[in-house]
Amino acid sequence: MERVESMLIAKFQTCGVASKIAALEGQYGIEFPKPYREFLLRYNGGYTPKTSFRAKGISSDLRGFYGLGAALSADREAISRWVPQGLFPMACDSFGNTILLSLSGAKAGSVFFSDHERGEALSPLADDLPAFLRTCKSEKIPEAARRSIEERKAALIQNGRGHVITPALIEMWQKELEKYGSMQQEEVLL
Repeated sequence: MERVESMLIAKFQTCGVASKIAALEGQYGIEFPKPYREFLLRYNGGYTPKTSFRAKGISSDLRGFYGLGAALSADREAISRWVPQGLFPMACDSFGNTILLSLSGAKAGSVFFSDHERGEALSPLADDLPAFLRTCKSEKIPEAARRSIEERKAALIQNGRGHVITPALIEMWQKELEKYGSMQQEEVLL
């Protein structure tokens, strides 16, 4: 896979996001920092396959950023748990950890990592969202991950490897196609 020196995202639907931001802020009595508001308006979160970050001694993958009304969203329980602490859940890794945005106080706009294996202990990641995004590096989804099952079978047969085609392999290909087939990555710019 081709590694890029920036973060790629497969953004969620952005139609109506401005009104969803206003409703969420009103419901919880919060105000998002300008960079996060711009991020939501432009991307509304999104999946970030093959993305990792390393910041202030912490490294992990980045499954995706939560969107408003999107397939990957912070649930009300998580929002209600974090907002009284002046934090908003904005992303997650594949291990169940949360990346949070500080909403108030001297650290407003800062990004934190909540490690669920350490009792949701908070660790600082970056002074603001743009600084955090600069720590994220992605790989492009390879074109091979988008090839149809028939194309994959034909390639193996052409290379004399048709004997490796099994129902389990076809099932794995199908899952990969469902995950990546229509995903369009773009560079995150703020």
